[in-house]
Amino acid sequence: MTDLVLLGGRVRTLDANDTVAEAVAIRDGRVSAVGSDAEIARLAGPSTRVVGLAGRTVIPGLIDSHCHFENAGMDGHTVSFAGVRTLDAALDRIAAMAATREPGAWLLGQPWNPALQLAEGRGPDRHELDRAAGGRPVYLPEGHAATASTAALELAGIDPGGHDGRLIEGAAHAVARVVPEWTREERAAQLTAAMRALNRRGITSVVAGALPSADVEVIRELAADGRSTLRVAAMITPTGELNPSVPLADWEAALASGPPGPVGRHYLTRGVKLQVDGGMTLGTAATREPYRTDPGYYGEVLAGKDRLAELVGAAHRAGWAVGTHVVGDAAIDLALDVYEATRHRGLPPDVLIHASLIQHDQIARARALGVQAAAQVPFLWRNRAAISGHLGDARTEAAVPLRDLVDGLGLDGVAAGTDYPINALDPFQNIYAMTTRRDAAGDVVGGAQAVTRTEALRLYTTSGAAHTGEQGVKGRLTAGALADLVVLDADPLTASDDELRAIEVLMTVVDGQIVYDTGLLG
Repeated sequence: MTDLVLLGGRVRTLDANDTVAEAVAIRDGRVSAVGSDAEIARLAGPSTRVVGLAGRTVIPGLIDSHCHFENAGMDGHTVSFAGVRTLDAALDRIAAMAATREPGAWLLGQPWNPALQLAEGRGPDRHELDRAAGGRPVYLPEGHAATASTAALELAGIDPGGHDGRLIEGAAHAVARVVPEWTREERAAQLTAAMRALNRRGITSVVAGALPSADVEVIRELAADGRSTLRVAAMITPTGELNPSVPLADWEAALASGPPGPVGRHYLTRGVKLQVDGGMTLGTAATREPYRTDPGYYGEVLAGKDRLAELVGAAHRAGWAVGTHVVGDAAIDLALDVYEATRHRGLPPDVLIHASLIQHDQIARARALGVQAAAQVPFLWRNRAAISGHLGDARTEAAVPLRDLVDGLGLDGVAAGTDYPINALDPFQNIYAMTTRRDAAGDVVGGAQAVTRTEALRLYTTSGAAHTGEQGVKGRLTAGALADLVVLDADPLTASDDELRAIEVLMTVVDGQIVYDTGLLG
């Protein structure tokens, strides 16, 4: 019996012919038929839920191919800095949460970028944290850096004397390791809330950018129990570090059991996550040419070639594909060298994650090696001035060369994402940026690298499915495909630029189940 029927819409199937239908039928978690209203209406039975679309657009469920989605479920558990524009306002948020916590209880922040977000161009130092939090231990992550209070430094065994609380890479991990873990029940609640937050954006699948093993266990449990509303492909950090500091023997031991197996269609392991360099906005991407501000500076290499070869080689031998954080072109050279030297047949493709400053010769080399790219145009949304300050205008204009990546690797070799919470989660803002190359101020950044609307939508659907090896079952609305779909209030392929940015999700369906519904449809 058909479970759900949607009638009277504009169904963009994204099949090979880009067929547009009127209606779709769903049965047992799969698309059972797509066609005209008359054809699909006949499939409805007495217990079928029938939704009248009144001309609204239906697209396949969206796939964010690089997203730290778990952060979307942390409101009430950690300090949010969303919308904060001044240092005083940030400290007020910390103080407000401190007032709800027992003396000595940890305060954690949601990831943010105070250098770009706050008018002062910096985050709080440890003394300011001490005053705002009443001496409690505080840890505020900022992507690849963090800030800690005096109590947090002391608990991590770091002498606070002469220390402003700013932490980079290894020092940040040292504090993160002593932060108390959430209980299993707390983490399950946080992760299910995060899944629902993505569902509200029309996102039905995600490649989780860097998950510790404990989170993987909870997500697999949610999938097994039928509580997952988001399909998760995990990039895993087996030791909890993007740049593992453990001896090689310990690294091999952490990988020895192989990637965790799939749980139905709601969980799969995409690979191991590693890191080579920093970022464009931080001025730490590893580059072939020197930085604009210092002719002797070429960025930061956090894992040299020999060490990366050890880590990647061990992963490949144990059956893991690898995704490596590489932003600068010198970092990409290093990763491609190692991927080529350590390749094992039968594994999913390795991935260049970010690849923001990739060059034409590197795209050609990645294609020859069968390496995929996960690119994020949102890095240009508010960061043009910061990037240009480090690298100059020419390299900023050439950053995130999506047109070149699609032309060089093919649509199935590239996938789109946001790197949320570093960038905004909104997929339609991202599609707008990919197709107009306009930033938040309306200025064009690298206009020659724009892709078409259809390509952008495919980068969020069919390409995302190919990125996880699921192109036969996800990313399009055809008979037999997984029943993941989104109902929108406008057609992303025909809407004006302003309408595209303002698109609202009216309903999200995962596995044939309605997981988000505004109640505006019949």
